[in-house]
Formats: sequence, structure tokens, C-alpha cells
Amino acid sequence: MSHIDDMPKQRDTPGLDELADLTSAVSADTSAGTGRPSAPRPWRGRRRVLATLLTLLAAVGATVVLLVLPSGSTAAPVPTTAPLPPPPPAPATAPAGVVVKVDAPDPYVYVGRSRDYFYSAGFGYDISPHVQVIPFHDLRNLASDGPPSDAMPQLPAWSSGWIWSVDVSRSGGMYVMWFTSQANDVYMPNGVLAKCIGEAIASSPLGPFVPQPEPAICQQWGSLDPQTFTDSNGSRWLIWKADLNSDNLAHIPTTIWSQRLSSDGQTLVGSPTQIAVASQPWENKLIEAPQLVEHDGHYYLFFSGNASNNPASGIGAADCAGPRGPCIDSRTAPLISTNSQGPGPGEESTFTDGGALWMIYSPNAIFGTYIYRLVAVARIGFGASGPYIGQFAGAVPGH
Repeated sequence: MSHIDDMPKQRDTPGLDELADLTSAVSADTSAGTGRPSAPRPWRGRRRVLATLLTLLAAVGATVVLLVLPSGSTAAPVPTTAPLPPPPPAPATAPAGVVVKVDAPDPYVYVGRSRDYFYSAGFGYDISPHVQVIPFHDLRNLASDGPPSDAMPQLPAWSSGWIWSVDVSRSGGMYVMWFTSQANDVYMPNGVLAKCIGEAIASSPLGPFVPQPEPAICQQWGSLDPQTFTDSNGSRWLIWKADLNSDNLAHIPTTIWSQRLSSDGQTLVGSPTQIAVASQPWENKLIEAPQLVEHDGHYYLFFSGNASNNPASGIGAADCAGPRGPCIDSRTAPLISTNSQGPGPGEESTFTDGGALWMIYSPNAIFGTYIYRLVAVARIGFGASGPYIGQFAGAVPGH
């Protein structure tokens, strides 16, 4: 994926401020016993300092990107995380490398500067926390980092009181959350209240996120499952599902849509475009939870197929021409289906951390006794045929 510092699901550049301080410190001497800085060293001395710094960074395994600046300027090297090698395929019977025993529907991870943040939906109408958030260092020990706080303590006025399917991205010093909620005054053609997509802003990943007074997207049969995507050219997009399965009589295949966002990620620009439609038999005319990613110039749309209360639910992938689509759903089977870790996996989201692409999802559908929504984490690899589920190979998200 092509996310950088202020984009979603991508680790912010670590240590940049510290490196800048180090470079500034070593570019000027301190006279012995006076505490006063001496005259700046000539470039030859600075080159030696920079070479030493690069050697130290290489020793700890950092990839270094040098900024080329005009004559007379100085800058610290920018360390980035090198991509991990492709993992071996994971067994289909146990695709997730980690299954966390917490009750957390619609899981989502935002990768921050020094901590990662785990979000999940609330548990019902007007039940606090409305949006659960937990800062964590290791997803395997997520339960020990709790209890969760409420990232949106004040519900939007248009909401009926239940928030789910959140997405968090960073723009400058602010954080933008897109979310789903059922409206309290917007009705579908069948007279049922529609699900709509809202937006909220905060100065911290922990919140409090302050929602906008009106929903941002509310199509005829409802809209849900927003995801932000940043293309390699820096353009920002919002991807979501049109909730056509709310028309229980017509049995219309659900569709996925995209629309350009402003450079700050806070405003929809232009018109929406349909990019995908449920087309494979295993999906039963229903795809949702879209997650668009880019890998080596190729675009892939991950999604959940079939109903989330059905053990036939699974997680699939389509090939896309770009954020405007079209996305071709040519795979006849899901990437992840019912297995020993749970029946009916789905509600996935993706994030980049430590040089790898990860998928976090619910390993079990909501049906029968499977009300408790666990959290599963899988590694995504890419081969000649596109994405596949890979083994963890010793890497674990978090820092």
C-alpha cells in the first residue's frame, strides 16, 4: 500500500524529530568548559557526521531515504520500514496468526507515531462506549491494554444511537473518523430508517471525535462501511457499500462505491462512482466492508461476502483498475471461509504495519450461539495470482 505519515493504516515515520535533533546537535561543536557553540563545521565534517549516522541506522536495520536539498540546507535522513519478504501461505484451516479473545465487532486498527490504536463498534443503541478505542503495543495482548475508552462520547444529532464500521485517518494535526449509524429521520422507500455514513473530527486518535451535524452519505437504500484510501499519487478517496440488500423484496445485488476526497480528507469532491457489484454465487448477492489496497501498482478490493449472520460468510478479493474502478470479482471462492477458528468470517479491515499488510476481522458470524465477536489477525501476501493469506513468519503488528 502507498500510505505515508498522515494516511490511514500506515505507521507514521518513527524518530524523525529525534534524528533532526541529533543532526542539529552534531553539526555544531560546544567549546570545552564554555557551553557556547563554536562556528559551524565545514561540509567535510558534516559529511563524516552524516556517514556515521547512516552507519548507525543501517546497523539497526533501518532503510534510509536522503532528502536532496538546495545548497546550504541540511536535513536528517528519514528512516522508513522496508517491506517484509512474501510470507508462505497460511493453512486454510487456521488462516489467522492470532485470534484475540475480546468481544469487538467491526475491528479496525490505526497505526500511529508511537502507539497503535484498536477501534471497534459499540454494543447497542445508546450504550457507552459508542466507539471503543484501545491504544496497544501488541495485538496478542490487546485485552491487557484495556478497558476501552469512548472515542465518540457525544453521538451525532442525526444518529439513532449505534455507531459501527469506523475508519480513522490523519491529516496534518487532526484526525478524521468516518462511521456508520442508523439515522433517526431518514427513511428508505420501504419506510424503514436508513443507515448512513457520518464524519467526525478530533485532535487525538483517542478522541473525543466531534461528529458533523448531518450525515455525509445516505443513498436511497442506505450507505455503510466507509473506508479511506490514499493512492500513490496522494489523492484521497472514500470507499463504501450501498446497502441495497435492505430492499428485502427485490433481492438486488449490493454495490461498492467510491468518491474523491479533498486533500485534507474531510470533504467529498465531485460525484460518486459504482466500482463493484456482488456477482459470485458464494456471495449470495451481498458484498460489504470494502477495503481498497494498492500493491506494486495493482489495486485490490477486499470485501466480506454473504450475510454477516450466516456461516457461509467469507472474505474475498477483486481486481481493480484503480480507485474509480471497475473492480472485477473473478475469484469463485473466498480467501477466508469457515475454518477451525470460526464459522462465517467477515467484517474485515486492512492496515500496513512493520513493512507488511495485515487484515483484522471477525472469525465468526453472528448467528446461534456465536454472538461474541472475537478478533482475528491475518497476514496478506501477494503472488502471481494476486493476494493470498500468509503466515505470520514471526512478525506481529504493534509497537
